[in-house]
Amino acid sequence: MLIKPCPYRWPSLYRCLSNAETGSGIMTFLFFLLSWALVAWGQPHISPFFSLLASSVGFALFWLGLSRLKQRRYIWASLWFFAVQLVQLSWLATPAYQGTYIFFVYGGIALWLGAEFGILALFFPKKGPLRFRAILGIAALWTLLEWSRLFILCGFAWNPVGLALTGFPISTQLASVVGVFGLSFIVMVVNLLAYNVMVMPKKRAISLYGGCLLLPYLFGFGHLQFHEGRKGDTSYNVALVQTALLPDEKGKVHPYLQWNAIFTYLEEHRAKDLDLIVLPEYALPFSSHTPVYPFEEMKAFVKKELGDLPPLLKEPLAEEMEGKWYVSNAFWTQAIANFYGAEVVIGLDATQGGESYNAAFHFTPNKEKVTRYDKRVLLPLAEYLPFNFLRPLVARYGISNFFTHGKEVKLAEGKELMSLSVCYEECFPHIMREGRKQGAKLFVNVTNDGWYPASRLPQQHFIHGRVRAVENGVPLVRACNTGITAGVDSLGRTTARFENGEGKFEFERGALFVPIDLYSFSTLYTFWGDAFIVFISLGCLLFLRLAQNRESGLS
Repeated sequence: MLIKPCPYRWPSLYRCLSNAETGSGIMTFLFFLLSWALVAWGQPHISPFFSLLASSVGFALFWLGLSRLKQRRYIWASLWFFAVQLVQLSWLATPAYQGTYIFFVYGGIALWLGAEFGILALFFPKKGPLRFRAILGIAALWTLLEWSRLFILCGFAWNPVGLALTGFPISTQLASVVGVFGLSFIVMVVNLLAYNVMVMPKKRAISLYGGCLLLPYLFGFGHLQFHEGRKGDTSYNVALVQTALLPDEKGKVHPYLQWNAIFTYLEEHRAKDLDLIVLPEYALPFSSHTPVYPFEEMKAFVKKELGDLPPLLKEPLAEEMEGKWYVSNAFWTQAIANFYGAEVVIGLDATQGGESYNAAFHFTPNKEKVTRYDKRVLLPLAEYLPFNFLRPLVARYGISNFFTHGKEVKLAEGKELMSLSVCYEECFPHIMREGRKQGAKLFVNVTNDGWYPASRLPQQHFIHGRVRAVENGVPLVRACNTGITAGVDSLGRTTARFENGEGKFEFERGALFVPIDLYSFSTLYTFWGDAFIVFISLGCLLFLRLAQNRESGLS
């Protein structure tokens, strides 16, 4: 086989390789492989550097490979993105507590997302560069597909491609205007422009690509500088408790020992004038107000100073039965609040009217008022049953009781207005935004990621929390059973994170002291939410359609 001599210039080199009879297939494969590696591992918690490359050229290399194919483009695009999702969702393939059926869920979700991405290939031109209106149309279509996932069953909020732009604080700041789905729109536009540069590197194409590529960073630099100059010295002292107990350990470790450990962790920060103490989701077994602990017996066992406890021996915190007082998880939580003079947020199960709730409670020192927030986003099969025919399946794994969905956002009133969220809810921009719109000055999340031990789930979950802080200009604190327990400021920067000297966090036990900066600010995203980028995306598709109709009419 003869290959024409090629000048050492990228455009000529590309055309030369395109004309090579056998080299064409090899180059297509290499483009697919390289783009897959960049995009699959291009997430902030895996590699901030790869996420930078993925957001700027990762998808472009895939489009370059796809442009060399004339047939079966939908299948190839679907398979490529399916392979990307197998890496990004690999945490799902953890059967320790979910059972082997989780592999079917894992594969099914990856196939679904791959099939969605394949749709974009149907609108990709057979050859040559893309018109700018086509670029906007493809980016808009993908943005709407990502956004629509929030409303299927419990919603699927993982892995919007916009997360590739959140590897560094400077590039994340644009989320305060357009949200994470707006970042997805930008990532797709930038990569499609990069494809144009690769196939026809004219000055105009390069300038347009460079301008769009730099936009998030230029905005982020100005945004950070502006708010750094406005921040005050307001500090709010928080202790975040991480118990590091896996789901099966909750039932094996005696609750006395669990409470004793919590008391011990907090003692280390007794002299720090705490304003808030946060314990994770499902922090203790038993529902919040069920009196299961013999008071005198447990008090003698833990041997901790918790102030004057007898005044708390009354309903609904305690109940006297046969001359003996029995107390609840709520009793000990209120005791901690009183002793430390600090508000306490804790994740516990709740029962009311024969129904069960996965809830977050807010206790105020020396006050009887308790605020309860019920989790609204429940996970199918694990927390609620979407279809009755699935009942025998989940029964095999010992799941027979389910939670009831919460109905509304609730703010906890104390020194600062706080918006509470439980676990996966932190990944939903529109849900977290509701609390901010009602005046919340701090996001508090309680989480249990222990159902997927030794996986990437905690890191990916944490990235979502950081983006929510940026979107709404509000600091965030989160307490997790098995990490990541951390504090984040209103600009999405991690101010403290619970880990050991080697950077390991998942099975570390203790309490993290976080002097959180309460500086917050209004954002455009809080004002218009996802409606802005959805409107822009629909407008782009409408513009593309009208332009196509006009061209058809002229031809």
